[in-house]
Amino acid sequence: MSDIKVICTSDKNVAMTFTWDDFTPFHLLDIEGIYGIEANVVTSENTTTDGSTCQGATAKERNIVLTVEMDSNYKENRNLLYRCFPIKRTGTLQYIENGEAKTIEYEVESIIPGATTGVVRDYTISLKCMDPYFKDLSDIEVVMASWVSNFRFPACFPEEGVVFGYREADLVKEIENESGADNIGIIAVFRADGVVKNPAIYHAESGEFTKVGYTDNDFIMASGQYVVINTYTGKKNVYLLDGVTQAEIESNRTPYGMIDWDVVIEKYGQVINEYLDEDGDFIQLQDGTNTITYSAEEGTSYLSVSIYYRISYLGV
Repeated sequence: MSDIKVICTSDKNVAMTFTWDDFTPFHLLDIEGIYGIEANVVTSENTTTDGSTCQGATAKERNIVLTVEMDSNYKENRNLLYRCFPIKRTGTLQYIENGEAKTIEYEVESIIPGATTGVVRDYTISLKCMDPYFKDLSDIEVVMASWVSNFRFPACFPEEGVVFGYREADLVKEIENESGADNIGIIAVFRADGVVKNPAIYHAESGEFTKVGYTDNDFIMASGQYVVINTYTGKKNVYLLDGVTQAEIESNRTPYGMIDWDVVIEKYGQVINEYLDEDGDFIQLQDGTNTITYSAEEGTSYLSVSIYYRISYLGV
């Protein structure tokens, strides 16, 4: 187990690293709840045949429990634990084994002192993960429609003019999910380069869709505006980004080089859930092939569309 490292980072960016080998300043004694996953299966008894009928199933929340110990600087290290794991607050756990890292978000349930053996003192930390799936550290971006620059140096300008860029668009994209996990959230980003009415995104296999704007409650995107649809568990919302440049969005990147959409939304996003079509739902990726399409009632050709998602895992 010497090649395992656990890094917990609070929502205030206080980070602690736990290993099996050393006191850094804590030694990792045990970690539970990281292997496998459970489901809530709802059934109803049959009245005329044997057995029961499955009404549905969802993955249960994950409870990760860390047991750690310290052997010196008790007050200082205890306060560090309290700063890194303040109850009722959120954080991110990164699990690294053999150089491969996976991450999961949590809310701190409890931090409780345990046994004292000589100079060693134990603490048990309970973390609740409402989204039970571990994920890769960085997003995968699927570009469905965008403008591509066609301008090169050195340049000449003939009388018939120059094409500075052109639009590449795929109205249909297939995303393969081979992780075994269902209900993987996505972030769908629409950017308007002209007037767009009631943009929507569809999941062909499930028949589900997320549509912003509908009859008697139209949503009109002006040129330069963004609509961001977040379908991650616990974060399902639709946001309008207005007056924000692509450069400002690009400046908010994670240490792994990906746009941090949580930060972008927090800085610039305005919730517009009142425009959601009530017949739709927040689409998510399922195990297997996921066929994604997009459209708008007007101005489809003005849309640039990207899908961001992370591979999810049933355990580490």
